[in-house]
Amino acid sequence: MENYYLKIKEYRLQNNHTPEYVAIQMEMSVKKYEKIEQGMVDLKLSKLDQLVKILGIKKSQIFQLEN
Repeated sequence: MENYYLKIKEYRLQNNHTPEYVAIQMEMSVKKYEKIEQGMVDLKLSKLDQLVKILGIKKSQIFQLEN
């Protein structure tokens, strides 16, 4: 399976959001958010719901396999 953490970063960059902006919106520290993008901590479902709303995408887009 492709590393879905990389897709989170990719979608953040496409939306021109900084890690700081996303972290503030998710009510967490920038350091913790960056660890999510690096795959060092697991993303809880409730936080995933917040994240996809911020990025303006569907959850399925993060986990979708690329051909």
